[in-house]
Amino acid sequence: MGADENYQFNAKIYDVLDRTYFRKAASSPRNAVISILGDEPLKVLDMCTGTGANAFAIAGARRNAKVIGIDISDAMLQKATAKLGQEGISNVKLIHMNAANLKFPNEEFDVVLISLVLHEISPDLTGQLLGEARRVLKNAGKLIVVEWEEPVSRFKRIPFYLVKKTEHAGFENFLKCEMEQYFFRFGFEMTQTIHCDYTKVMVLRKDD
Repeated sequence: MGADENYQFNAKIYDVLDRTYFRKAASSPRNAVISILGDEPLKVLDMCTGTGANAFAIAGARRNAKVIGIDISDAMLQKATAKLGQEGISNVKLIHMNAANLKFPNEEFDVVLISLVLHEISPDLTGQLLGEARRVLKNAGKLIVVEWEEPVSRFKRIPFYLVKKTEHAGFENFLKCEMEQYFFRFGFEMTQTIHCDYTKVMVLRKDD
């Protein structure tokens, strides 16, 4: 399967997976992200926005926020654009852009969100994404990263096993990473971790 076909396939199943693993509001990583943001008039960048689920949830819950979702995949953005027309949300903008080469000025955003991306990409590409995130983030801003986390509950390990089977060979090693050290290498300091169903939400700031 080529890259374009892979993106098209992922666009079709992305929201199905979302409803399966993040359907409980009380333990949803999306609601955890929204709670971190507060009600301030923030400018938020959703890197690799996919079908826009995070961007739309943030914009709908935080009307004072201006949310920009970027993605390199036309298939993902087409689906996101169709959804945006149905949502009736005016404080979201979708842009076709490479997250490794952002076309934004330095210190443009109060918040940068990277959700379920880092486990999928190479160390070199991770460095590029986090380097760009650091560049466009304001000095007092927050980087929020959502990533998979293996559940403790045996009951929840069953559906999580399906996640592990569909990911690449290095996925389990990524799950075992010491995240504070992981992000420190890229110039970020961990300030908070929220544990959700199947995921964790990590809040970081620029390391001076």
